[in-house]
Amino acid sequence: MSNPRNQRRRRTHFSRHLGLMAVGVVTVCTTTACGTGATDASKGARPSATQAAKTLKLGRPGPAQEITRYKKTGKFVITPTKVVEGKPKDLDELDEPDKYAGKKVVWVYVNAKHVGGDAVKEPTVMSDVGVETPTGPGTKFILIGALSSTPKDCNLFNGVKELGTEDVWKKGEERNVCDPYLIPAEAKVNKVTYSQGFYKEPLKWSVK
Repeated sequence: MSNPRNQRRRRTHFSRHLGLMAVGVVTVCTTTACGTGATDASKGARPSATQAAKTLKLGRPGPAQEITRYKKTGKFVITPTKVVEGKPKDLDELDEPDKYAGKKVVWVYVNAKHVGGDAVKEPTVMSDVGVETPTGPGTKFILIGALSSTPKDCNLFNGVKELGTEDVWKKGEERNVCDPYLIPAEAKVNKVTYSQGFYKEPLKWSVK
């Protein structure tokens, strides 16, 4: 497990050299019509009534998911553990008041564990993780660097041990990772989601 002090040092170093810049936002799909982590085989599967997923509680692991990168496929268990909500003023340092008016950032924490299959380089364990609010889905917030309000225990960049090095996950590798999302300023996250591909209902975890 990565040392939080080292993560803070890496995050500061990364921000100092690359600067803080909002690259964009991506709506994370929570319908059955999208998903990037599933394999081609699962995307081509026929829909089944047994594939509907029940809502889990935060901290409860979901079923193992296949993630493919660089022609290698590993199995990963994804477990959302908590959501930390920020404040609208956290976005002030981006100097784009019109773009982020009426929005705030939230950080989603996930425990990801490689449980089988190939060793995978740079697996995208957070790419299919999303958030829902009573008014609709949130958007994944893509940044170069990190906001100064980022929680100290938020392990960004896929929880990589050392930036700039080859990041390969082998069976048994387990990390606590964290990514930012944008939601309306007055909203609350009520579910964390994980898209399972085209023909399966997304996994959902309730946030109370």
